[in-house]
Amino acid sequence: MTSKVSVVLVNYNGWKDTIECLESLLKVNYSNFNIIVVDNKSTNDSLEKLINWAKGEIEVKVSDDNALSSLILPLVSKPVQLKILDDSSTEKNIADFKIIILKSAVNLGFAGGNNLGIKLALANNADFIWLLNNDTVVPNDSIDVLVTKFNFLSASNRSLGMLGSKLLYYHKPKTIQAIMGEYNPLTGNSRHIGMNEEDKDQYDHFTPAQSHYVVGASMFLPKTFIKEVGLMAEDYFLYYEEVDWLIRGREKGFTIALCPQSVVYHKEGASIGSNNTAINNKSELSDYYSITNKLKITKRYYSKYLPFVYLSYFPIILNRIKRKQFKRIPLITRIFIKSIFSNQN
Repeated sequence: MTSKVSVVLVNYNGWKDTIECLESLLKVNYSNFNIIVVDNKSTNDSLEKLINWAKGEIEVKVSDDNALSSLILPLVSKPVQLKILDDSSTEKNIADFKIIILKSAVNLGFAGGNNLGIKLALANNADFIWLLNNDTVVPNDSIDVLVTKFNFLSASNRSLGMLGSKLLYYHKPKTIQAIMGEYNPLTGNSRHIGMNEEDKDQYDHFTPAQSHYVVGASMFLPKTFIKEVGLMAEDYFLYYEEVDWLIRGREKGFTIALCPQSVVYHKEGASIGSNNTAINNKSELSDYYSITNKLKITKRYYSKYLPFVYLSYFPIILNRIKRKQFKRIPLITRIFIKSIFSNQN
């Protein structure tokens, strides 16, 4: 019997990206899957736009020079049947629907939004859950290659808990965004492996190390991982959630792997207000959470390295001066002071 897969997308004010992602997902040739779109209390008319798209009243506009147009076009026929649920709804039966929109009463952040979708997927007997950023498009074999790879690897590695995809830039589809992330507890910093390299299949035989983690834009996992490890920690809100999840997973004996055949094209930064590939254009929101959560995760799991991580304050401040982001210096200073004098982790 074909394994049941639930794809979870979290939408926050990003209906255009979400619709484009849905158009690509609806072309997937895997037979047994559904798509759960969690609207994370959008402040614009995202929900209305998604409903109107399903009715056929809104079309995706794809430019002629878009190298990925074949993943989006031709547009699927409308109307598209969908189910709309509130997060407080007692009705959880979604078996007859390909797309389910789950409305959150509040913005729960990246982890909380995904957790809502995960809980609905598990309540409907999903075997696998694919957490996928809404600002992505995927080839039509994307689910099949993930399921096939997981089953192949788990036959000899029963502890396999998660697969990552090869992430390529949407606007530069021959350039790698990441094949995995690497977290350094001594500095508290993380980086994307393969970032900005030309994709020449050089990571097809990549073996993750203990410091590596699956990047949150595409995480494919079995229900057993969630049942044993639990949901993502929601107190990060944005950034480092996947690192925390992998640390907890490893404590339970789970391992991770890369599925290089799974290619995801990602408009990095679209959902958090940052520009696509420019690190220097990180939004103030993402700046705040990346620094706050670097300190949080160090306190939680690697407290012996806190003095070294606190020393990173000085290069961070010098970096903001170099970028002429002077208004952020008081905020960053407050973040470090609060962490030093707080007992919370």
